[in-house]
Amino acid sequence: MSSEHAQISLTLERLWQFSLQYYSVREVKEACLALQNQFKGNVNLLLLLKWLDEQQVCFGEQDWHRVEECLGRSEALLLNFRELRRKLKSQVPDTVYRESLQFELQLERQQQSDLVDCINSIQLEKNLGEPLTLRYCRQLGGERLYSAFAEPIDNIANL
Repeated sequence: MSSEHAQISLTLERLWQFSLQYYSVREVKEACLALQNQFKGNVNLLLLLKWLDEQQVCFGEQDWHRVEECLGRSEALLLNFRELRRKLKSQVPDTVYRESLQFELQLERQQQSDLVDCINSIQLEKNLGEPLTLRYCRQLGGERLYSAFAEPIDNIANL
């Protein structure tokens, strides 16, 4: 990794739109859900890391904890709500279930907002090393999932 600083323009809307498009790829969605359910990973963090990989930038080793820490405010709420929604799925009308999914998406968006604020407050550098998504998958013990995230997103314009 070089000490050459990198300037990027990350907004919540940019990350959110990127996430919606990227997550819509079946293999990516399946790998994200496996990362979340089998390895206790955070999909929003992975999507942010993929966006940074696409920009060919990274943050320093000393900032990993800070980035993960910014999830703390919303992670417990999101996990608890997701578990409740799953339990209620067969017990509530379909319309109520769909509304709960919409609320969960709002919580996801808030978590992404926290991540954007965090990333915009730390110094980024050109990434000359391995991708952040690979490092995160390896950190969780799910390195085999990385192949689903390895391909560049050159067919999604302007994200």
